[in-house]
Amino acid sequence: PIFKQKVIEYKWLHHLSLNQTAAKFSIPNTGTISTWEKLYSSYGFSGLVSKKRGRPSRGQEGKIAKNILNRNFKAEKPNEKWATDVTEFALYNE
Repeated sequence: PIFKQKVIEYKWLHHLSLNQTAAKFSIPNTGTISTWEKLYSSYGFSGLVSKKRGRPSRGQEGKIAKNILNRNFKAEKPNEKWATDVTEFALYNE
């Protein structure tokens, strides 16, 4: 991301065209710089960070608790049984 930022800022500082900037930094496709500019203008530095690719790893699995309720959620008195469900989901750029 730092290289991308330097390319964009150099282009702006020296008022270069996409072709001139691509030639200066040996970038074969001028569309690449254009995309970086749009992302940088919209999202700042975080827009230049590449998204993770591929399948996410399962990672370390959490501890599974014993099934002591056996799907019997009816309680005889208040606060006798408590249950929860935790679902994990990814947020943008995390």
